[in-house]
Amino acid sequence: MKKVILLCAVLYTVLLPAQTKYGTPINDKLPEKLSSLRRAISVKNFPKSIDAIKIDDRYYWKHNTAILCKESEITIIEYGAYLFYNDTWNLRKSYPLKELNKNFKTKKQVMKQSQPYTWANNWRTDDTLFGGWAMWYFIGITEDGETVCGYEKIETTDKLLN
Repeated sequence: MKKVILLCAVLYTVLLPAQTKYGTPINDKLPEKLSSLRRAISVKNFPKSIDAIKIDDRYYWKHNTAILCKESEITIIEYGAYLFYNDTWNLRKSYPLKELNKNFKTKKQVMKQSQPYTWANNWRTDDTLFGGWAMWYFIGITEDGETVCGYEKIETTDKLLN
């Protein structure tokens, strides 16, 4: 019985990554929840392409994510990240709104007009070195009650800095 469980575990760890095609997003097809919303929140990631660093037995892709609204004050009602694999954007995680205030230094999830907000210590981490694409997204409501969004792609590489 132990041999069968061990064999299943080995096959699972070998075959599961082989089933995922990370690929490169070549079209602008957005996830459904973003496709019908007007893009009014500017999202910027720096750097745009991120090489990994290794700390102990983990890899880290460190970057900054900044958000800005030029038109009016916007209250964020949802934010998170998608990962691109199997030729489509897949929701990785929607974050709790209280983390927006902590990470981006907003107050009550409100973005003031023309005020940049930056998450300076943003990163992806994994125990395997691999590249891929992510997309940070933000959904908010303007002072006029319109639901709007913002998003930006970011590439993580399979190159090691250290």
